[in-house]
Amino acid sequence: MAKAAPVSDTYEVWILDTHRAGEMAQCRALADMLGLPCQIIPLQADFSLPEQIPDTRNLRLILSFGNAVQAALALRTRCKNTPAIVQLGRPSHVPAADLDLIIILPQDDYPAASNVLRLRFPLNGADKDQRFIPQANPVTRHGGTVVLYGAPSKQFFLDKQDTYKLLSFSHKLAQAHHEPLHVLTSPRTPVEAEGWLEDISKTIPMQIYTFRKGVNPFQSFLQEASRFVVTGDSASMLADACRTGVPVWLFPLRTKQSFMEWLQASVDWLGLHTIRNRLVRSGWLGSGTCFEKWHTTLAEQNYIHLVSPQVSSQALMWQPDALRRDDDMQKCYESIMKLPLFIAR
Repeated sequence: MAKAAPVSDTYEVWILDTHRAGEMAQCRALADMLGLPCQIIPLQADFSLPEQIPDTRNLRLILSFGNAVQAALALRTRCKNTPAIVQLGRPSHVPAADLDLIIILPQDDYPAASNVLRLRFPLNGADKDQRFIPQANPVTRHGGTVVLYGAPSKQFFLDKQDTYKLLSFSHKLAQAHHEPLHVLTSPRTPVEAEGWLEDISKTIPMQIYTFRKGVNPFQSFLQEASRFVVTGDSASMLADACRTGVPVWLFPLRTKQSFMEWLQASVDWLGLHTIRNRLVRSGWLGSGTCFEKWHTTLAEQNYIHLVSPQVSSQALMWQPDALRRDDDMQKCYESIMKLPLFIAR
């Protein structure tokens, strides 16, 4: 049996930069995990390759995310060697067989295949040396109840009425634990929503932290919060909160459904999902997201608790299980190390 070759400085990793902070953070986490020399290749606005690219002689591994997949394939055609392509997120209208490894985010609706690895969480804050979420030390956790407030998106509605329901529950949760309530907005939170928060704060006591570059206490609260309430629009905020080890409540948002999503659901309802999956894997058909399925799975496995309209006082005292697996980064590492790039020939 072939043995894994030791990691060497002769290998190089290129990250195709989509100019999206969340996507690049996960690509960099993978590159750091491998411990290989790495460089960033900025893509153009249409996600195509730049006119000039560096020498590809030592290129061994291309990391692409989402829409960068076409650029990754185009880049490989320019190489005399054949670098591996590791794709994070759904490869839109690209045959799965054209890629060496596809790392699917947990909210993505993409069919299984021999080269597909599905994550439990996005890679935000993941640690290659950590296989379980650490237990939080209550002695060092005095940050109170913290709401991580996102934004409406193409998948979800989030209006003032939703915001009031979110903050009413969060206030009730904070009161049950005799602690203050803090609300942090995100980079995506619209100005209109900031106004809603200010209005609601006149009747519900809370401290609001509006996101501003360089002035956001997000990392501090990850270290100090006693518990979190997270809006259901952001996978990365949920992952960051869960990896702290404290109780995390997920506030579900009302979903939007495009025509294609309605059509996909209809096809599955008719029992034709096998055909749909085959078309997706072959690149003839795109795929979508299914946050609700992911959220339900996390709740069933006691990683999170879902906010419901009527929550009992007893339920407000919910605590997550002590041992919850968090081995996504290890699985990524093991899968990449099995690629021909790392196998002694």
